[in-house]
Amino acid sequence: MEISKKQYNFTPEGGRILISEPFLNDPNFRKTVVLLCEHEREGSFGFILNRLLDMQTSDIIPDLLQSDFPVYFGGPVEPNTLHFIHKCGLLIEDAFPIGNGLYWGGNIETINQVINSGQAKISDFKFFVGYSGWGEGQLEFEIEQKAWWLAKPSVNLVFLENTEEIWPTAVRNLGPDFAYLADSPEDFLWN
Repeated sequence: MEISKKQYNFTPEGGRILISEPFLNDPNFRKTVVLLCEHEREGSFGFILNRLLDMQTSDIIPDLLQSDFPVYFGGPVEPNTLHFIHKCGLLIEDAFPIGNGLYWGGNIETINQVINSGQAKISDFKFFVGYSGWGEGQLEFEIEQKAWWLAKPSVNLVFLENTEEIWPTAVRNLGPDFAYLADSPEDFLWN
């Protein structure tokens, strides 16, 4: 399949999404969408958006947050760490802007204040255990090998509650040359 230059005339950077191509064999990343938070010469990191876990934030950090949030598998690196992204901007102290109206981290205790004051909703946040990381040149190599497609995400896609729809929606958003792949089966021998 020839890749449309319109879709790939930019390089990886914070705020972009990586969409795994449907043939990717790595079970950690099969049919995933990763929000790239940072891309530097030394490496890159981000969070898998569509791997919901059977746990809540209260299971990990009891009594810290007054609201309970679903938790996602962010990636296989440092699975004992907790991270969050949000669309609250600098209402969350020490938040790091990653582009496209999205922010990473900040003072977690500020979340209680912005929700209690009505400035934010639970759905404005997404929590992750672990993260996805690439060493120097690794992500560029994987993109060259066509393991990932790059796109600019919409905030709605990043915070889509139905996680099973994130990957197919992201693929369809790439355009008609890709849309037919959105409904591809898990096992291509079924075709």
